[in-house]
Amino acid sequence: MKKNYFLFVLAMLLQISAFAEPLTTPELTTRLTEDYPIEMPTLKAYPIYMNAIVDSTDIISEVIINIDGTDYQAEADTGFYYYLWTPDSYGSHEIIMTAKTDSGDETSITRNVVVTNSASTQMVTSLEDVVIEFTGENSRWYYGTYTFPQFVGAYNDINAYLDVACPSISGGCDDWDRWAFIDVKAPDGNWIQLIRYITPYGVACSHELDVTDYMSLLQGEVEIRVFIDTWGTGGWQLSLDTNYTAGAPEFAYSNVVEIWDDAYPFGDMDNLEPVETFNVEIPEGVQASHLRVSNTGHNWGSLNSGNAAEFFNATHYIDVNGTQEFTQHLWNQCNPNPDGCTGQQGTWQYNRAGWCPGAISQPDSYDLTAYAGTTIDLDYRFHPSYRDYCHPNNPNCVTGQTCADCNDGSNPVYYVDTHIINQSNNPMVYGNTLGIKNIDNTQVYDITVYPNPSSGVFQIKTAFPESTSSMTINTVDGKSVKTYYFKSAAQLNDYSFDVSNLSKGVYFINIENSYGTGVKRIILE
Repeated sequence: MKKNYFLFVLAMLLQISAFAEPLTTPELTTRLTEDYPIEMPTLKAYPIYMNAIVDSTDIISEVIINIDGTDYQAEADTGFYYYLWTPDSYGSHEIIMTAKTDSGDETSITRNVVVTNSASTQMVTSLEDVVIEFTGENSRWYYGTYTFPQFVGAYNDINAYLDVACPSISGGCDDWDRWAFIDVKAPDGNWIQLIRYITPYGVACSHELDVTDYMSLLQGEVEIRVFIDTWGTGGWQLSLDTNYTAGAPEFAYSNVVEIWDDAYPFGDMDNLEPVETFNVEIPEGVQASHLRVSNTGHNWGSLNSGNAAEFFNATHYIDVNGTQEFTQHLWNQCNPNPDGCTGQQGTWQYNRAGWCPGAISQPDSYDLTAYAGTTIDLDYRFHPSYRDYCHPNNPNCVTGQTCADCNDGSNPVYYVDTHIINQSNNPMVYGNTLGIKNIDNTQVYDITVYPNPSSGVFQIKTAFPESTSSMTINTVDGKSVKTYYFKSAAQLNDYSFDVSNLSKGVYFINIENSYGTGVKRIILE
């Protein structure tokens, strides 16, 4: 009887424990690495970044950093912690970082680093023969973690060398020019564009870009991601090297503030000024500041006014505090190819809006130094007189009358990525500023299409955060043949699609908004 009672009590305890909240310990990571010394010609403050997270049942109470036996309190910022450490000497130092929770759990990691006053020019490899192939191991996206040099005032420039080769897969190099980008992950988890790129038509090419502006992010252990908008007609093999040139920079510190990172419609009569006003402070200690603007225009066709945005010669404006301050002529000469990418097929030689096939899209730069110590409103106004008369949001567009098809799918769009680069000889750290909320566009949406296969009439079920979203129907080579715009997931889910006028075959449905994307195959029969 005692044995049975013991087993009963044990069973009850196990049942209770199954419903109890699990004990959690914090997860702690840092960008600080032992792979490289910290190089500084003179002893200066070096920002040590840490990330600490814990189960939602608990909170992080503090992060302590112990350096050579002395404890220091790390500063909490939005999404990360940091400590500005000025070494008291060159040589080896033991650094122990500890994250503690309110419930008393803690996690520690140790880094033994060397501080040195010497630096040598060096080439660092990150991506190495990474293959991106639709439905392959890296289907349009690739993520990896790499280590880079750590330093203050030791390098005066960084150049990125991107090698694009044809992979040993069915189809080899993709036949088409594809929009692509390479991002680095900032301390707060936000992805910052490093390179905007358009692939060549079916050939291998090599490229170079000055990325000195991102010196503060290309240090220590860093996550990198790559996206190529490929759809199954081949793929790409990428390698990325960064060359750090030793020398004394004009400014020892810099930081990056993301302003705009989104896709914006061009000439949409329902939203002619789609870019949000950004309110930003340029701190008083900043000695130089500039705006770095990447913008590439996409889509064209007979049902697209003026072949915008890809083949539309546009002039845009950047306003500061409501006053026009800068003018951007978004037009690139593509023949000869600016990156020397030869042997391409297709229409590579035609000039385009901010890009050329087989070339890195070079950003435009605008000086903001005069605004240091102030808070400003930034506005980005697209070519004011342009209207896309065949846009489905044009209330006067009638399919079969005004335009052959008001949902043709070739409506113009700009992919915009803009940063402020602040520089100073005063210590600076990465951090959020006043302005619109950063949105991480990494979500992947599940999409259900029914019926599928379809005669051309179907519905969609999906979920995504409340956001204005575009939905395109694309051919297997990526060409959009239909475009729709929805203000919510509910509106999309309630919509009945009729594309029975499309040819039979395989298509891809692509949903895209500021928060993420989703792709689903549909068969029309």
